[in-house]
Amino acid sequence: MSSPLEELFRRALSQTERRLLVEYGSVFVTRATAPPFVIFPNEETVQRFQASLAISRRPIGDYEFELQSDAMESLVRTVRGAERLGFSITGRSGDSGRRSYADTAKLWERNVDKGLHHWVGLGRMSPDEAANVLGLSLSDQVGAILKLEDERQLYFSTYFDKSILQSVAAPGASQHLSMLAFDVAEYENPAVARVLALHGWHRTVVSDLPHFTYLGYSADDLPALGLRRVENEYAGSAYSFWIPDFTSKV
Repeated sequence: MSSPLEELFRRALSQTERRLLVEYGSVFVTRATAPPFVIFPNEETVQRFQASLAISRRPIGDYEFELQSDAMESLVRTVRGAERLGFSITGRSGDSGRRSYADTAKLWERNVDKGLHHWVGLGRMSPDEAANVLGLSLSDQVGAILKLEDERQLYFSTYFDKSILQSVAAPGASQHLSMLAFDVAEYENPAVARVLALHGWHRTVVSDLPHFTYLGYSADDLPALGLRRVENEYAGSAYSFWIPDFTSKV
């Protein structure tokens, strides 16, 4: 029997949507309110969804953040629990919680611009090809960039060595738009991940080490919801991620 998450994957309308579900789809099993789209098409749809939610705004460390109320209540409990254990959990920056469509578009465009400059400079792309990519709508540009990565190994991540989706989310696809993600400053401390997991926060985006997603379940419950645990090593330390367990291939 397939999981509800896998059924969502099968109903995805495009190859791009399926790819985004593979990268970011764990958020759809949350106990809180999941996004209504795999990828929000524009700012208006993001604003309408965010306006429909119960939202809490709280100070955590040096910044104030907005999250869905269930997620924020859980995060505050986590922060207090960490303090009792002698360490801190704070946000990396002021945009570690809620984001707008424009925020995600800006981050995407920054990586695309840098990547095009890099690959044109190496002679792997022509200036005309780069101009054509820049002339596409954002939704079409996502598919074009993923095609360049898949077919020509022209990667647009921060260091041009992996998919752009492992550095920045596609515009409209970020879990921050649903206010269910939080970027943690102290992500290198293994105790931080353990206490976050006790309160339903888990890493769900491979290679995005500071990024935790509010699912609202313990790790023991996640396989039954259609997620699988993978472990990667970065700078000599092991990090676990809970990602969609799709039997289908993208």
